[in-house]
Amino acid sequence: MRILAHGFCVSLLILAPACAQNGSESEDTASGTLRGPDSAESALPEQPEQPEQPEQPEQPEQPEPVSQASTDPDSIHILVNKQNPLDPPDYAPEDLREVEAAREFDRAPLREVAAGAYEQMFAAAAEEGIDLWVTTAYRDFAFQQALYEQRLSEDGAAAADRVSARPGHSEHQTGLAVDVADLEDRTCYLRACFGESAQGQWLAERSSEFGFLIRYPEGAEGITGFEYEPWHLRYVGRETAEDVTARGVTLEEYWGQPPAPNYDQPYQPNPQE
Repeated sequence: MRILAHGFCVSLLILAPACAQNGSESEDTASGTLRGPDSAESALPEQPEQPEQPEQPEQPEQPEPVSQASTDPDSIHILVNKQNPLDPPDYAPEDLREVEAAREFDRAPLREVAAGAYEQMFAAAAEEGIDLWVTTAYRDFAFQQALYEQRLSEDGAAAADRVSARPGHSEHQTGLAVDVADLEDRTCYLRACFGESAQGQWLAERSSEFGFLIRYPEGAEGITGFEYEPWHLRYVGRETAEDVTARGVTLEEYWGQPPAPNYDQPYQPNPQE
Protein backbone atom coordinates (compact mmCIF):
# COMPACT_ATOMS: atom_id res chain seq x y z
CA MET A 1 0.00 0.00 0.00
CA ARG A 2 2.84 2.37 0.84
CA ILE A 3 4.46 1.63 -2.52
CA LEU A 4 1.24 2.34 -4.41
CA ALA A 5 0.67 5.54 -2.52
CA HIS A 6 4.22 6.63 -3.08
CA GLY A 7 3.92 5.88 -6.79
CA PHE A 8 0.67 7.81 -7.04
CA CYS A 9 2.27 10.84 -5.45
CA VAL A 10 5.21 10.64 -7.85
CA SER A 11 2.80 10.54 -10.80
CA LEU A 12 1.03 13.59 -9.52
CA LEU A 13 4.31 15.45 -9.17
CA ILE A 14 5.29 14.55 -12.73
CA LEU A 15 1.96 15.54 -14.24
CA ALA A 16 1.45 18.72 -12.26
CA PRO A 17 3.94 20.91 -14.16
CA ALA A 18 2.55 19.72 -17.51
CA CYS A 19 -0.97 20.48 -16.42
CA ALA A 20 0.10 23.88 -15.21
CA GLN A 21 1.84 24.59 -18.54
CA ASN A 22 -1.17 23.43 -20.58
CA GLY A 23 -3.41 25.58 -18.50
CA SER A 24 -1.22 28.61 -19.06
CA GLU A 25 -1.27 28.07 -22.84
CA SER A 26 -5.03 27.73 -22.81
CA GLU A 27 -5.39 30.99 -20.91
CA ASP A 28 -3.04 32.78 -23.28
CA THR A 29 -4.88 31.42 -26.32
CA ALA A 30 -8.24 32.40 -24.87
CA SER A 31 -6.99 35.91 -24.14
CA GLY A 32 -5.71 36.25 -27.73
CA THR A 33 -2.03 36.27 -26.87
CA LEU A 34 0.24 33.76 -28.52
CA ARG A 35 3.52 32.76 -26.88
CA GLY A 36 6.41 31.15 -28.64
CA PRO A 37 8.10 28.21 -27.02
CA ASP A 38 11.21 30.19 -26.08
CA SER A 39 10.12 33.83 -26.34
CA ALA A 40 7.86 36.42 -24.81
CA GLU A 41 4.55 37.57 -26.33
CA SER A 42 4.70 38.17 -30.13
CA ALA A 43 3.20 41.47 -31.32
CA LEU A 44 2.76 43.08 -34.78
CA PRO A 45 5.41 45.73 -35.42
CA GLU A 46 4.21 49.30 -35.40
CA GLN A 47 3.67 50.73 -38.89
CA PRO A 48 5.85 53.73 -39.68
CA GLU A 49 3.99 56.97 -40.18
CA GLN A 50 3.39 57.77 -43.82
CA PRO A 51 5.01 61.01 -44.94
CA GLU A 52 2.59 63.73 -45.94
CA GLN A 53 2.08 63.96 -49.67
CA PRO A 54 3.07 67.32 -51.11
CA GLU A 55 0.20 69.30 -52.54
CA GLN A 56 -0.01 69.21 -56.30
CA PRO A 57 0.56 72.61 -57.83
CA GLU A 58 -2.52 74.08 -59.41
CA GLN A 59 -2.51 74.14 -63.17
CA PRO A 60 -2.35 77.69 -64.47
CA GLU A 61 -5.60 78.80 -66.01
CA GLN A 62 -5.63 79.42 -69.74
CA PRO A 63 -5.95 83.10 -70.57
CA GLU A 64 -9.20 84.22 -72.11
CA PRO A 65 -9.50 83.81 -75.90
CA VAL A 66 -8.62 86.93 -77.83
CA SER A 67 -11.88 86.66 -79.78
CA GLN A 68 -15.32 85.11 -79.50
CA ALA A 69 -17.49 83.22 -81.96
CA SER A 70 -19.91 85.36 -83.93
CA THR A 71 -23.15 84.64 -85.75
CA ASP A 72 -22.69 87.69 -87.97
CA PRO A 73 -21.71 86.43 -91.44
CA ASP A 74 -19.76 89.65 -92.07
CA SER A 75 -17.51 89.00 -89.04
CA ILE A 76 -14.15 87.31 -89.58
CA HIS A 77 -15.00 85.32 -86.45
CA ILE A 78 -18.17 83.79 -87.83
CA LEU A 79 -18.48 80.15 -86.71
CA VAL A 80 -19.83 77.95 -89.49
CA ASN A 81 -20.26 74.22 -89.00
CA LYS A 82 -22.91 71.49 -89.07
CA GLN A 83 -24.70 73.04 -86.11
CA ASN A 84 -24.23 76.68 -87.12
CA PRO A 85 -25.43 77.50 -90.63
CA LEU A 86 -25.06 80.86 -92.26
CA ASP A 87 -27.96 83.25 -91.78
CA PRO A 88 -29.20 83.86 -94.38
CA PRO A 89 -28.24 80.50 -95.91
CA ASP A 90 -27.51 82.11 -99.29
CA TYR A 91 -25.27 84.80 -97.76
CA ALA A 92 -22.80 86.42 -100.16
CA PRO A 93 -20.03 88.83 -99.04
CA GLU A 94 -20.02 92.32 -100.57
CA ASP A 95 -16.25 92.87 -100.53
CA LEU A 96 -14.99 89.97 -102.63
CA ARG A 97 -11.99 90.44 -104.92
CA GLU A 98 -9.69 88.19 -106.87
CA VAL A 99 -6.57 86.92 -105.15
CA GLU A 100 -3.41 88.12 -106.92
CA ALA A 101 -1.47 84.88 -106.60
CA ALA A 102 -0.93 81.60 -108.43
CA ARG A 103 -4.18 79.67 -108.80
CA GLU A 104 -5.56 76.61 -110.51
CA PHE A 105 -8.65 78.18 -112.04
CA ASP A 106 -9.47 81.51 -113.62
CA ARG A 107 -11.19 82.84 -110.53
CA ALA A 108 -10.22 82.75 -106.85
CA PRO A 109 -12.16 85.42 -104.99
CA LEU A 110 -11.86 86.09 -101.25
CA ARG A 111 -13.02 88.88 -99.00
CA GLU A 112 -10.72 91.90 -99.09
CA VAL A 113 -9.04 91.27 -95.73
CA ALA A 114 -8.48 87.56 -96.44
CA ALA A 115 -7.25 88.18 -99.99
CA GLY A 116 -4.61 90.66 -98.81
CA ALA A 117 -3.44 88.28 -96.07
CA TYR A 118 -3.19 85.38 -98.50
CA GLU A 119 -1.11 87.44 -100.95
CA GLN A 120 1.34 88.28 -98.16
CA MET A 121 1.54 84.60 -97.18
CA PHE A 122 2.03 83.57 -100.81
CA ALA A 123 4.94 86.00 -101.18
CA ALA A 124 6.57 84.89 -97.91
CA ALA A 125 6.33 81.24 -98.93
CA ALA A 126 7.81 81.96 -102.36
CA GLU A 127 10.82 83.69 -100.77
CA GLU A 128 11.50 80.41 -98.93
CA GLY A 129 11.12 78.30 -102.06
CA ILE A 130 7.59 77.11 -101.25
CA ASP A 131 5.14 77.33 -104.17
CA LEU A 132 1.46 77.59 -103.33
CA TRP A 133 -1.57 77.46 -105.60
CA VAL A 134 -5.14 78.38 -104.77
CA THR A 135 -7.59 75.70 -105.91
CA THR A 136 -10.90 77.14 -104.75
CA ALA A 137 -11.69 80.09 -102.53
CA TYR A 138 -15.17 81.65 -102.31
CA ARG A 139 -18.06 79.44 -103.40
CA ASP A 140 -21.60 80.73 -103.55
CA PHE A 141 -24.62 78.73 -102.39
CA ALA A 142 -25.38 77.27 -105.82
CA PHE A 143 -21.78 76.15 -106.41
CA GLN A 144 -21.60 74.48 -102.97
CA GLN A 145 -24.95 72.82 -103.55
CA ALA A 146 -23.76 71.31 -106.83
CA LEU A 147 -20.56 70.01 -105.22
CA TYR A 148 -22.37 68.49 -102.25
CA GLU A 149 -25.13 66.86 -104.27
CA GLN A 150 -22.59 65.33 -106.64
CA ARG A 151 -20.77 63.78 -103.69
CA LEU A 152 -24.10 62.71 -102.22
CA SER A 153 -25.13 60.87 -105.38
CA GLU A 154 -21.73 59.19 -105.74
CA ASP A 155 -20.99 58.17 -102.15
CA GLY A 156 -24.17 58.45 -100.09
CA ALA A 157 -25.06 60.81 -97.27
CA ALA A 158 -22.72 59.47 -94.56
CA ALA A 159 -19.61 59.69 -96.74
CA ALA A 160 -20.60 63.01 -98.28
CA ASP A 161 -21.11 64.64 -94.88
CA ARG A 162 -17.58 63.71 -93.77
CA VAL A 163 -15.84 65.47 -96.64
CA SER A 164 -18.20 68.09 -98.07
CA ALA A 165 -20.25 70.79 -96.38
CA ARG A 166 -23.87 71.24 -97.24
CA PRO A 167 -24.83 74.53 -98.90
CA GLY A 168 -25.40 77.18 -96.25
CA HIS A 169 -22.95 75.39 -93.92
CA SER A 170 -19.74 75.92 -95.89
CA GLU A 171 -16.86 78.12 -94.78
CA HIS A 172 -16.09 78.75 -98.43
CA GLN A 173 -19.36 80.66 -98.66
CA THR A 174 -18.04 83.19 -96.13
CA GLY A 175 -15.24 84.28 -98.44
CA LEU A 176 -12.76 83.56 -95.63
CA ALA A 177 -11.68 80.03 -96.61
CA VAL A 178 -9.25 78.86 -99.26
CA ASP A 179 -8.00 75.47 -100.43
CA VAL A 180 -4.31 75.29 -101.28
CA ALA A 181 -2.42 72.73 -103.36
CA ASP A 182 0.87 71.82 -104.99
CA LEU A 183 0.13 71.67 -108.70
CA GLU A 184 3.64 70.56 -109.62
CA ASP A 185 3.15 67.30 -107.75
CA ARG A 186 -0.51 66.31 -107.62
CA THR A 187 0.11 63.08 -105.72
CA CYS A 188 -1.40 64.59 -102.59
CA TYR A 189 -3.84 66.95 -104.26
CA LEU A 190 -6.65 67.55 -101.73
CA ARG A 191 -5.54 64.49 -99.77
CA ALA A 192 -4.39 64.04 -96.18
CA CYS A 193 -0.80 63.39 -97.29
CA PHE A 194 -0.61 67.05 -98.36
CA GLY A 195 0.13 67.70 -94.70
CA GLU A 196 3.43 65.85 -95.11
CA SER A 197 4.48 67.83 -98.19
CA ALA A 198 6.76 70.85 -98.04
CA GLN A 199 3.77 73.10 -98.67
CA GLY A 200 1.63 71.42 -96.03
CA GLN A 201 4.34 71.59 -93.38
CA TRP A 202 5.08 75.22 -94.15
CA LEU A 203 1.41 76.15 -93.88
CA ALA A 204 1.03 74.30 -90.57
CA GLU A 205 3.99 76.21 -89.13
CA ARG A 206 3.59 79.64 -90.70
CA SER A 207 0.03 80.30 -91.88
CA SER A 208 -1.05 81.66 -88.48
CA GLU A 209 1.40 84.55 -88.91
CA PHE A 210 -0.86 85.74 -91.71
CA GLY A 211 -4.16 85.13 -89.95
CA PHE A 212 -4.95 81.64 -91.29
CA LEU A 213 -5.25 78.30 -89.54
CA ILE A 214 -5.78 74.65 -90.48
CA ARG A 215 -9.52 74.56 -89.88
CA TYR A 216 -9.96 70.77 -89.83
CA PRO A 217 -6.96 69.34 -87.94
CA GLU A 218 -6.07 65.68 -87.73
CA GLY A 219 -7.99 63.65 -85.16
CA ALA A 220 -10.69 66.30 -84.61
CA GLU A 221 -13.49 64.89 -86.78
CA GLY A 222 -15.62 64.31 -83.68
CA ILE A 223 -15.53 68.06 -83.04
CA THR A 224 -15.40 69.70 -86.47
CA GLY A 225 -17.46 67.08 -88.29
CA PHE A 226 -14.94 66.77 -91.13
CA GLU A 227 -11.97 64.60 -91.92
CA TYR A 228 -8.44 65.99 -91.70
CA GLU A 229 -7.93 68.65 -94.41
CA PRO A 230 -4.42 70.12 -94.23
CA TRP A 231 -5.13 72.09 -97.41
CA HIS A 232 -8.19 73.96 -96.05
CA LEU A 233 -7.26 77.32 -94.53
CA ARG A 234 -9.61 79.63 -92.69
CA TYR A 235 -8.91 83.31 -92.11
CA VAL A 236 -9.65 84.56 -88.57
CA GLY A 237 -7.06 87.33 -88.17
CA ARG A 238 -3.48 87.00 -86.98
CA GLU A 239 -4.06 87.34 -83.23
CA THR A 240 -6.75 84.67 -83.12
CA ALA A 241 -4.97 82.34 -85.56
CA GLU A 242 -1.72 82.41 -83.57
CA ASP A 243 -3.54 81.82 -80.27
CA VAL A 244 -5.59 78.91 -81.62
CA THR A 245 -2.52 77.32 -83.21
CA ALA A 246 -0.42 77.74 -80.06
CA ARG A 247 -3.09 75.99 -77.98
CA GLY A 248 -3.48 73.18 -80.52
CA VAL A 249 -7.27 73.24 -80.49
CA THR A 250 -10.13 73.62 -82.94
CA LEU A 251 -12.14 76.79 -83.39
CA GLU A 252 -15.05 75.12 -81.61
CA GLU A 253 -12.89 74.39 -78.57
CA TYR A 254 -11.19 77.78 -78.63
CA TRP A 255 -14.47 79.66 -78.69
CA GLY A 256 -16.07 77.38 -76.09
CA GLN A 257 -18.65 76.02 -78.50
CA PRO A 258 -20.07 72.47 -78.50
CA PRO A 259 -18.77 69.88 -80.97
CA ALA A 260 -20.60 69.72 -84.29
CA PRO A 261 -19.98 66.22 -85.68
CA ASN A 262 -23.41 65.88 -87.31
CA TYR A 263 -26.33 67.75 -88.79
CA ASP A 264 -29.63 67.73 -86.96
CA GLN A 265 -31.72 66.88 -90.02
CA PRO A 266 -31.35 64.81 -93.20
CA TYR A 267 -30.39 66.84 -96.25
CA GLN A 268 -33.18 68.66 -98.04
CA PRO A 269 -32.30 70.10 -101.48
CA ASN A 270 -32.90 73.79 -102.09
CA PRO A 271 -33.55 74.76 -98.45
CA GLN A 272 -33.49 78.46 -99.41
CA GLU A 273 -36.55 78.12 -101.61
